Amino acid sequence: MHQGRLRALQTSVTAANVSDQFEQLSVPTDFGLLSLDIDRNTYWVWEALSAYRPKISVVEYNASLPPRVDWKVEYSPELRWNGSSYFGASLTVLENLGRRLGFSLVGCDFMGVNAFFVRADLCGDRFAEPFTAVNHYEPPRYGLTNRQAHPPAFSDLG
Repeated sequence: MHQGRLRALQTSVTAANVSDQFEQLSVPTDFGLLSLDIDRNTYWVWEALSAYRPKISVVEYNASLPPRVDWKVEYSPELRWNGSSYFGASLTVLENLGRRLGFSLVGCDFMGVNAFFVRADLCGDRFAEPFTAVNHYEPPRYGLTNRQAHPPAFSDLG
């Protein structure tokens, strides 16, 4: 164990290899913060980390999908984000995965990029219920950072 020291590994992360990479880096199963922003395959990598129990998970969501939409991109480890709106997963899909993994959706950032999940056993009465996508969804506000919206797409072909 390399307690108190930052360790890094430059590699391509997939659902198939992420647990091995965490093990190689000696990541404990119970730790403070997990941040996932892999653009296309974020959902699948988070699902593959079910053996890990961070206190907080910050997960990128696809805010171009309204909160009641149940959708995720098909898993394809060899594909990368094409710059369009065809990426990741809706907030509802992540809410459901988070619940299965033992997390509660407690909020989203104002830009409509990141969803914040807290391990359910740590929530208590500290966060606004219900812990749902409908309650916590924030629409995409990419224009506030001088970025254009992602062009609409229904496949990796754009």
